Amino acid sequence: MKSSNMKSVKDLVNNLNIAQHQEKEIVVDDFAKNVINKVFRELALILPAWKYAWKSDDPQNPDKVLNAAKQQWTKAFIENGISTVEQISYGFAKARKYDSDFVPSCGKFISWCNPSPEDLGYPSEQKALMLCVTHRNKLKMNIQVNTRPLIVELCKRVDWWVMNSASIQSEHQKAQKHFKEEYMSLINSGYQEPKETNDMRLETSNVVSNRMSQEQLNSRKERGLNAMNEIRKKLSKVKLTNKE
Repeated sequence: MKSSNMKSVKDLVNNLNIAQHQEKEIVVDDFAKNVINKVFRELALILPAWKYAWKSDDPQNPDKVLNAAKQQWTKAFIENGISTVEQISYGFAKARKYDSDFVPSCGKFISWCNPSPEDLGYPSEQKALMLCVTHRNKLKMNIQVNTRPLIVELCKRVDWWVMNSASIQSEHQKAQKHFKEEYMSLINSGYQEPKETNDMRLETSNVVSNRMSQEQLNSRKERGLNAMNEIRKKLSKVKLTNKE
């Protein structure tokens, strides 16, 4: 009786493992096949040495390696979420700039399909971090500035305790990873940055002046007067020279 129970439990575990394996299997539909065929056709046009990468050693089956590569690329696309025409278009654009005639690895092409912030018209990760730090520092000093809305929103999402408390290399790496994840999450979330209108541009200087403290206004006025005095001095010298 005991051995029978042990056998049934073993069978249950085996069946469970099989079911879990089947759930993880990637189903490739006709749409995915059509997409990958298009990718291979485009890469063959862009990169003239593509035949060397997928050349078959079987004369009876000249497409053996090519078909196997298509299967692996299809799985890689699905596993990495490459599923839109826009993503693949970014990959083609970088392939056209690729300084080689040979086909890139599947992983490299997938990285090309994930656009960088610069590809989307946003600042680089390093530039965005610098802008965020500048924005926060000016707010702490009660200096009101017209910061890009994207940076304002990013500052709200970043955990600044993680960023500011980093003191050793591993913590710096953790902070950099956190900032990158928040930045990429923002720009890939469909965030629409408000567009600046002509009216906003015209009233920007007035808005800034209204938000400045009296001390800041006096300092700006003093700098303006000093500049005017320097101009007057230069004009006086010109007049004296002309008289002579």
